[in-house]
Amino acid sequence: MPLPALAFLPLAGDVAGAVAKVPALPGVGQILGPEGKSLVLAPASNLRLWAGKHLGLGKPSPPGRRPRTNLAGVATAVGWAEADGPFRQRLLHERLMAPLVPLAARRDLRPPVFLHLDPRERFPRVTVRPEAEGLQLFGPFRDRRAAEKARAGVHRLFPLRPCDYAFEPDPALPLGLGCLYAQVRSCAAPCLGRTGEDEYRGLAARAAAWLGRPSLREGAEAAVPAVVAAVEGARAVIVDAGRRTIGLYPVREGRVLDDAAVVAPPSALDAAVGQLGWPAPEGPSDWPWLAAWLRGAKGRASWIVAGDGGGEELASAVRRALPARFAASARGDNVGASQGEG
Repeated sequence: MPLPALAFLPLAGDVAGAVAKVPALPGVGQILGPEGKSLVLAPASNLRLWAGKHLGLGKPSPPGRRPRTNLAGVATAVGWAEADGPFRQRLLHERLMAPLVPLAARRDLRPPVFLHLDPRERFPRVTVRPEAEGLQLFGPFRDRRAAEKARAGVHRLFPLRPCDYAFEPDPALPLGLGCLYAQVRSCAAPCLGRTGEDEYRGLAARAAAWLGRPSLREGAEAAVPAVVAAVEGARAVIVDAGRRTIGLYPVREGRVLDDAAVVAPPSALDAAVGQLGWPAPEGPSDWPWLAAWLRGAKGRASWIVAGDGGGEELASAVRRALPARFAASARGDNVGASQGEG
């Protein structure tokens, strides 16, 4: 389902009349200046109030505070597009921002931090790294502190080595005999030969599978907070709960496939999941801004890895990600949005 285009209304000297026609709903708004140049483009929880504030119709600023810039003298048109759901709003904003501001000039996007674990290494270990090509990464995390906390949680569940030493296994290795982790048995101690190389790589493979599949982490989420999925080559679905509908947005190789998105009421959830597909992505990667979304509380809850479990497993995962107001109707019960939400 393609994203909606902005509907523009010329100001033509009647700013108040034009603003009154803007819906008081959440969405993305844009104000154009001479020659159709963009003056402001932003998401808004109330498009009418947002437009009025930028066109001199908002409340006066408190004494001592700098007043908001009034664009009424140079603005030529105001445009908007409604968005039923926070992710749909963010996606629409990012799609409109892409041709206007290059990612390199975006100061609002901080680079995320990830965990790296490659079971193919000789003695795999979990490390904290920034994003890099060709690495098996798990994340994203808000900052390095959150990633280090997650790494400690992985070590509590899987006795992988925390050290960065290069060694050849030897039961009398001084390096291993003097290691506290080996002494308290919190490490499998491949340096001392307590665990064979193949067995140790198998342990790392189980840890990587545990990190990459949320279904394996049930009941232990607190041990590794904010872990999302393996990033490299991951297929996923973002669940966007709007006011009355649920949007399912496929993600492949870091690109949101908005043309393949499905929006449906909660009662048609199973059918919507069955319509999902992950065609080859076109266009640049969305990962820089998508990682920022996933670092937030709402983003972590809505990101679901689309593995090989089939439609029913994916539909169950989508139901678990839904907010409480949609849970009953997604199961088929006769419950919808409340009067206030409607």
